[in-house]
Amino acid sequence: MQYADEIALRRVRMLVEQYVSARSRRYDFVSTELACKAIRQLVRSPIDDSELDHLLAKSAVKQGLSIRFDRIGPLQAASPELIQEKSV
Repeated sequence: MQYADEIALRRVRMLVEQYVSARSRRYDFVSTELACKAIRQLVRSPIDDSELDHLLAKSAVKQGLSIRFDRIGPLQAASPELIQEKSV
């Protein structure tokens, strides 16, 4: 099973590189929300959204693009204080 996950991760990395490369031809930024949606439509990713964001950011920086961390979900998941404040 570990071998299958390694292959899936390699595919995700290749898709990230291809997405960022294609994006750099027309735009000067990469949206993490749009990129995540596009990549997850093609392949079931063995990594979570925050790790995918980091892969996208690294690739975008290599291409000289800016990154828009515009996904709402990970902020809530990464900040338990916000969830506690809302429930009180």
